[in-house]
Amino acid sequence: MASAGAQFGHLHSLHVRLKDILDQLAKGPRQIKVRQTRIAEAEQQLGLREQELKDARSAVDRKNLDLKSKEAHLHDLQGKLNTASSNREYDIIKGQMEADRVAKAVLEDEILEWLDRVDARTQDVAAAKKQIADLNEELKAYSADFEVKSVELRDREKHLRAKISEVETIIPSELKVQYQRLVEAYGAEAMASSENGMCNQCFVSLTPQNRVQMNSGKLMICSVCGRLLYPVARDE
Repeated sequence: MASAGAQFGHLHSLHVRLKDILDQLAKGPRQIKVRQTRIAEAEQQLGLREQELKDARSAVDRKNLDLKSKEAHLHDLQGKLNTASSNREYDIIKGQMEADRVAKAVLEDEILEWLDRVDARTQDVAAAKKQIADLNEELKAYSADFEVKSVELRDREKHLRAKISEVETIIPSELKVQYQRLVEAYGAEAMASSENGMCNQCFVSLTPQNRVQMNSGKLMICSVCGRLLYPVARDE
């Protein structure tokens, strides 16, 4: 028959394996949530890029209207210049036309700049849409993979819980209630081995009396960390 240390060490290892399974099961939904958050953030950025593109196109439209208005005004001035009745009127109209030509040139430069912005924002929108598509594919693939893995993990969880229930029969009746409370509070860390007169959870030395009891195979609760202590199994 296995020693008490070996039996409790086995029970402890089962709890550790169960914790690993539960951690993996909990990790899946967290990772899915992370990916969903990334998609939401990318969609928000897409909205900003689309608004910037809309604003740039509106600016181009406004500038083009201003340009057409300026060209029409120049055409009118040209007509007035041809019918000027005096040199003074001719010079005034000529000055107005020169100012309009300068303003027209500025508008044309601004339109080119805004067209460059439209091109840049168009590329940004396309890149943002591709990023969202890629993130959605990643989420879909991860979710499908986790769904398959979770079936196996839950089978392993069920098997481990059944095995733990079988092995828990070694818990002394006077410690069962406290053991259950410790498991509920600490999970896999509800138990700790003791070796060389020390708790391997908090690394505090046991009293000489507790060392004697532990060496005799007696279980106890660590007075410092509150874990259920069991002796490390010795090779026969």
